[in-house]
Amino acid sequence: MITDLLSSRLHSLAGLSAASASLRVERKFGLTLLEWRSIAMLGGFAPLSLKELARRAGLDKSYASRTLSGLIERGFVISERNDADARGVMLRLSDEGRALYETVFADALTRNERLLSPLSSEQRKQLMEMLRALTHSAKRVLDEERRIAAGEAAEDDIVPPTHARAAAKAAADNGIDMDEVRYLVSRLNELVGTD
Repeated sequence: MITDLLSSRLHSLAGLSAASASLRVERKFGLTLLEWRSIAMLGGFAPLSLKELARRAGLDKSYASRTLSGLIERGFVISERNDADARGVMLRLSDEGRALYETVFADALTRNERLLSPLSSEQRKQLMEMLRALTHSAKRVLDEERRIAAGEAAEDDIVPPTHARAAAKAAADNGIDMDEVRYLVSRLNELVGTD
């Protein structure tokens, strides 16, 4: 069943998390989720160009541009000429934007704690390690798919799924407890509300 696939489960979990974050930042701070993502990226990585901000926040450049225009008008973001590229601008938070970032980020940490509350500290550590490994794997798979789409590689060049058992054995040999992985996946399923 499609809902048993990892990507389906992660998509569902991400959707639920984004929906709760969106409701919370709108209710408490009068921000849309896109505005909060933009403020959060500038709070952590400024100064950024619009292109880099859009990439980091996972936004289409046109959405990022409209979102930033509103944040600039409200006085949360400052746009300055880029010394390295006279045609470009660099974005950073104003003092008011920095204060808002710190307040909303503290609230985000509280929400994050609520999401992770069913997990023990050891399970949280394992989950973060698994998410790092899965993110690395997802980047590799994306790169492989891009190479195939560009004609730079063939489907046969990619490791076939028949190696899944060998990968599971390698994971076990590297200290990854597959029973714990299955338990965490089942707990994530409970949190997401799917079977």
